[in-house]
Amino acid sequence: MQQKYTYGILIILAGLLGACSKDFLEQKPDQSTETGKAIRDLPGLRAAINGVYSLMQNKDYYGRTMPLLPDLRSDNAFLSIINSNRYTNQNQYIVTANDVSTTDSWNQLYSVVANANMVIMKGPYVSLLPSASDSTEARQIVAEAYALRAEVFFDIARMYAQPYNYTTDATHMGIPIVTITNVDSVQSPSRSNIKETYAQIINDLTASIQKFTESKSTAFSSGRINIYSAKALLSRVLLYKEDWTGAAAYAADVIRSQQYALLTNEKLVSDFKITNNNETIFEIVNTPVDNPNTDGLSYMFSQDGYGDVLATNDVYNIYAATDVRRNFLKKGKRSGNGGEDPANIITKYSDVSTFTESIKVMRFAEVYLIRAEALAHLGRTPEAQAALQIVTQRADHNAPPVTATGQALLDLILLERRKELAFEGHRLFDLNRTKRSFTKFLASDKTIPVVWPSTKVIQPIPQRELDANPNIRNQQNEGYN
Repeated sequence: MQQKYTYGILIILAGLLGACSKDFLEQKPDQSTETGKAIRDLPGLRAAINGVYSLMQNKDYYGRTMPLLPDLRSDNAFLSIINSNRYTNQNQYIVTANDVSTTDSWNQLYSVVANANMVIMKGPYVSLLPSASDSTEARQIVAEAYALRAEVFFDIARMYAQPYNYTTDATHMGIPIVTITNVDSVQSPSRSNIKETYAQIINDLTASIQKFTESKSTAFSSGRINIYSAKALLSRVLLYKEDWTGAAAYAADVIRSQQYALLTNEKLVSDFKITNNNETIFEIVNTPVDNPNTDGLSYMFSQDGYGDVLATNDVYNIYAATDVRRNFLKKGKRSGNGGEDPANIITKYSDVSTFTESIKVMRFAEVYLIRAEALAHLGRTPEAQAALQIVTQRADHNAPPVTATGQALLDLILLERRKELAFEGHRLFDLNRTKRSFTKFLASDKTIPVVWPSTKVIQPIPQRELDANPNIRNQQNEGYN
């Protein structure tokens, strides 16, 4: 089992195949140097990229926190009146800079960045056999690392910074950008503004796509980044940036590739849980011997696990009775004495025996919805309606034709994103980037009004990071000083 890491950005390098448990200030340069030396040949490079994916599997990233918090902190979910005391501060909007979960996620995400940096830095110089296949694989791995670094930067920005359109010129604070992992010195980066942050993310994804093209790789698996998953991720980033033309174009590239297909209405609920199904563009793979176990997402939903997180009546009621996606929820009783009855139990992730459900990071349905939203903003209404209708009528054969225009069409697309992507880690980000106020529901019919713009919809920079890094000491997020 991978050992745990406790460090902030200042750490030089997380171990590619594991990590020590010491504080970052106690890390010795020779420990990191040994890690860097591990990437000398193709097997070392393979191990390194596998280490990057493995770090993304952690409970403080896609293993649990990343897909959970955007729904829990929005109008989609809440913590049961009886719970295991996980994410209680986030649920109640009383997070502080000393919050353990917030700090652990920051640390984990930057450990992925550090490891991706090493692959990017070392990959082009590994010793290869004189064969085309070795060269193809090495270039492919470096391309993957660029895309993964971009994805992590994007996730850090979504969690710890306001969206691109928060200010008119996008000069508000973004995140610390670390593109070099220096094994000989401590790094203390300041926060870039959000325009610079997005520029880095887009540059990384563009570089990834170019390197995939150069590699001529034809390997495709939902558990590994490929050229089309990089394009899909770029379409998502450009949508958040409100680059409607770019978002629509890259989404169209993915659709035209014919590498993916929507699951049928009859198979959507059952086959959603299958790893490498036709609709999954990128996912974090769990296996019987490699998974977060009881720290995973399913344990927070299942009544045979902690069962802490329940769906709101508000989200349950947006589904028509004929919408197959309602079957990702079920009416039942919260387990334990005093639990909610009835409760809206989330079943999208439910395996608490083998823990082999892989976490969906991006699905083909989202690409259609990205294209629909971008086209609607561009005034290409019939095309936007057609893209939206593909998703709505896949889920509900009785759904009426899409005829809305203008703002009503954009509202319908946002509603469809809520239906389609519920409990996959999107809702809070969608509300924030589209400047929507909402009601945060709590147990016992309590509510919190969240009025846009809100300083509390993003996480604080961890206090430990502020204390350790003099260059961001005065760069805490507004509302957390």
